[in-house]
Amino acid sequence: FLFMLWVRARSWEGFVRPDGTVLFRGNDPWYHYRMVEYTVRNFPGTMPFDPWTSFPAGTSVGQFGTLFDQLMAAVALLVGLGSPTTQQIQMVMLFTPAVLGALTIVPVYLIGVQLSSRVGGLTAALVLALTPGQFLSRSLAGFTDHHVAETLFMAIAVLAVLTAVRRSQVEKPVWEQFPNREFESLRPTLVFSGLAGVAVALYIWVWPPGVLLLGILGLFFAALMILQFQSGRSPEHVGIVAAIIGLVTALLTLVRITEVGLSATKLSLLQP
Repeated sequence: FLFMLWVRARSWEGFVRPDGTVLFRGNDPWYHYRMVEYTVRNFPGTMPFDPWTSFPAGTSVGQFGTLFDQLMAAVALLVGLGSPTTQQIQMVMLFTPAVLGALTIVPVYLIGVQLSSRVGGLTAALVLALTPGQFLSRSLAGFTDHHVAETLFMAIAVLAVLTAVRRSQVEKPVWEQFPNREFESLRPTLVFSGLAGVAVALYIWVWPPGVLLLGILGLFFAALMILQFQSGRSPEHVGIVAAIIGLVTALLTLVRITEVGLSATKLSLLQP
């Protein structure tokens, strides 16, 4: 983690001008900066409509003003003790991609442990720490765009889903437990599956086009249930986990919709 953070943050001084003003790489970070400034002053509300984009008509902000911007605004409020200066907001945004990029090593390590062993987890962490290309360039200080948050939250979501599936193999929940109100024995399944649904929803809150992950999870669960049936094991345990994850994700994405339509770039009816 420290190595990844050092690699990503070591050039931060190059983005700070002599007068203390912070610059960002690329175009979209400036949209996020506008959203974060608004959210700091209207926390936790984000700007749903931007009159400066597609001027003079304006347009909805779509994938801007999401959980990614709310998290940066929350940190800025903490740093500024409730009233951060412009420079404090900019400095928080400057370091955000480096911190989120380094944090990604935690879920990646745990996914490796889940699928293999501690050695597998360490190998996965090492590969990630030395990975160049887009993951590195988009998690450098100054590249304050949503891509690095996508990576982190998707990794957390995948880890949560794997954990819920593994737990179902231990608890072996069945449908009859629901009408019989055996909620005490169902509690581990409900908790782990519910948390997995929350993790998937948070990923979509960060990046609405992440709805693609739901299609991937659907194929994963369908294939896993078929394989379990073919091997003589009940697919019901996994099916219950999939249903709970889907239901929780649907409810949490439904409460955040900003457009009654089917748009992948906005939180719409498509996600639930």
